[in-house]
Amino acid sequence: MRALVQRLRHAKRASGNTFEGLAEDSGGSESVVRRALAGKRVPLLETVEAVTRACGLREDAMTRLWCAAKAEEVLPGAWKLGPMMVTSRAELVESMIFMRIEAGYPPLHRLEKDAGSGGNGRTRLPHSTLHLVLQGQIPPTEELFTTFMEALSVPAAQRRSWLDAHRRLFADAPARRAWGQPPPVVRDEPPALTSCEAAERALPRLERNEEIKRKTGQVKEPDDYELLGLGYLNSPAPGLLWPEYDEEELAAAEAAAQPAAQESADLREKLRAMIDRIEPA
Repeated sequence: MRALVQRLRHAKRASGNTFEGLAEDSGGSESVVRRALAGKRVPLLETVEAVTRACGLREDAMTRLWCAAKAEEVLPGAWKLGPMMVTSRAELVESMIFMRIEAGYPPLHRLEKDAGSGGNGRTRLPHSTLHLVLQGQIPPTEELFTTFMEALSVPAAQRRSWLDAHRRLFADAPARRAWGQPPPVVRDEPPALTSCEAAERALPRLERNEEIKRKTGQVKEPDDYELLGLGYLNSPAPGLLWPEYDEEELAAAEAAAQPAAQESADLREKLRAMIDRIEPA
């Protein structure tokens, strides 16, 4: 990119033209020409060719410099290989990117439009699928690879050699399902669980989770007050705190409590007598 920008700046100085003049002669805007000569990123090939023509120079050498700069930006450290030198799928995908660079690095939407539609009315080169292929996420089918080279106007002789390389590298690649075709039915799938079977499997798992929570202190065991519906000892219960009894139930409760009270009184008398006998000694 540094060599490309230096060549463009040298061409501008040699022509003696200003940015305004270059923009007028190249048919673009002054801001586009200034960005192209700023050197912050690789400009578009159309801009480079237009500025080169406005400076009165040939476009061939500048186009080769632009391809090298774009390859350095998109594929740093990669080498352009021929069809017979490609030995891996990743190298074939890199070769597809080099083809796109040599064609001026057109946007994927433009390639989709140039490829046109097939007999079924569907696009032959979907830009979303092509994006995944160029990112190395899915393998390119032979049909997509052929359409891609046709959209980039790759010569027919090179196209045949690249198809041979594709068949050699992607011979064992699984075929992708065509658009609109339903997925295959898998016959060895396990039968669906009924509600009872699902509950029987879920109950042991819930019991294990409860046991783990109980052991780790995440669940507090209820006390007697909570079990009786009275809440905790120091927490107020909603509604009436005590039930209402009639006279007969109260009399029966008092009669039942009298023997216990009498026993307590007798025991206290016995203990007092024993203390009185022991104190003089």
